[in-house]
Amino acid sequence: MLGNLRFALVDLETTGGQAKQDHIMEAAVRVVGGDIDLEWQSLIDPLCSVPSFIQGLTGISNGMLRGKPRFSDVQEALWSYLDGAILVAHNARFDAGFLRANFARYGRDYQPRVLCTLKLARTLYPDWPKHGLEAICARIGFYSEVHHRAMADVDAMKAFLDYARIDKGEAVFNFEVGLLLGLPVLPPSIRQADIDAIPREPGVYRLLGEAGELLYLGSARSLQEQVLSHFENATGDSKAAKLLRRVDAVQWQMLAGELSAGLHLSVALRQEKPLLQRRAKALGKPCCVRFIMQDSGELQLRLRSGLPANIAQTGEAVGLFRERQHAKTRIRELAKEHQLCLRRLAVLVEGEICECGACVLTAAGTGESVAVASAADFAARVKAAFAEYLYTPWPFAEPVLIHEDNGAGFSECHLVYDWRHFGSFRWNAERGQLLELSGSAEPLDLAGARRICEQTQEFRYEHYRLLRAFQHDLTWQPLSEFTATIGGEYTA
Repeated sequence: MLGNLRFALVDLETTGGQAKQDHIMEAAVRVVGGDIDLEWQSLIDPLCSVPSFIQGLTGISNGMLRGKPRFSDVQEALWSYLDGAILVAHNARFDAGFLRANFARYGRDYQPRVLCTLKLARTLYPDWPKHGLEAICARIGFYSEVHHRAMADVDAMKAFLDYARIDKGEAVFNFEVGLLLGLPVLPPSIRQADIDAIPREPGVYRLLGEAGELLYLGSARSLQEQVLSHFENATGDSKAAKLLRRVDAVQWQMLAGELSAGLHLSVALRQEKPLLQRRAKALGKPCCVRFIMQDSGELQLRLRSGLPANIAQTGEAVGLFRERQHAKTRIRELAKEHQLCLRRLAVLVEGEICECGACVLTAAGTGESVAVASAADFAARVKAAFAEYLYTPWPFAEPVLIHEDNGAGFSECHLVYDWRHFGSFRWNAERGQLLELSGSAEPLDLAGARRICEQTQEFRYEHYRLLRAFQHDLTWQPLSEFTATIGGEYTA
């Protein structure tokens, strides 16, 4: 089971259900893994009377415990079996809690990795009506003369684990155990060779289900590392684990770099709908924050959807956010950080209170006064606070081709104009044409590329942010200069 890991199958019988006040009266452990198969068990004097209900359930009487070793007598031996091993128990939180509390009394910090066979049974056999240990034994045909005795229940757990490994197969069994333990595991249908074949280069990838359905779509600087991260960071019932339980195959496409991967992912997410992935937040229109100067000289904010159509001509300074709620949230965060008055900015909604110094003192009615910035100083502070979000005008007079190369012999040219992405291509110097990666469109010469950029194209916030991020890291060549100087450098 999962290589050479050591597993300690444990069951405790206790005087009650509360670890802080009740006591262990029997313990059994079986250590398995690798070439190890050891077992230990002992009745333990709880130094108190056993409730009649517990005596009836377990068959352990007060007389049977009289004169038996106390926990202080067995804790050294028990620790030698448990230390460094994965704790396996049915409803493991119960057993782990009692062991933790009892070991703590002797200065031992017991914080094991835990495998709960109750959770494992529910995961592997969700159609079974009951998942208690007795019900499982009946289901798998394992019969014991006694129940609710420590070693008998350990044997029952071992029988279930052996049954599930054979019934579900080693790959499925190890996958589910690994998920519950938070270990890096591959889905049963994915082989290590499949992972090794994925390049450590930028690109996009798709996680597919058994019927070929798209579950998840992502981009990465290193495809192999990013795909592996899905398998390494999933635990128990997390969303990541639910995704992995449905993954049957991985598809990937190597691209020229991180910009290329981001652009391809953005386009793909608008065309495809992954079943287990939240929709990207930037798929709608961005939100523009305009700075409006009133006749009084006061600067106020106005929110509107999309960029102003004539922003290139007017050169108006605007803040740009991925969507309206993002803008509202950041306005309040920036106002708090820079002590800007929301009332002066005219963005207070009904029932909202401004927390700037002047408004707080006024509301408190203390009679104290605070210096209020002049309109000009206030406007300057507002512009400074929003500097990170100010829209940057397109810095060229024409379309550009952005060259990107992954260093492994794969290059692309991204056709961009006014922060709009019009496609990604390979440049064929011999033919003087741009070839679309998929080969589904007719080749373009540079004149054709210029004509394409004259078409109306929606402004996309995610493209703008991506392009701005790589503005100084890649070669941006205007089409006219590309034709005159370096066209021949981009050879498919």
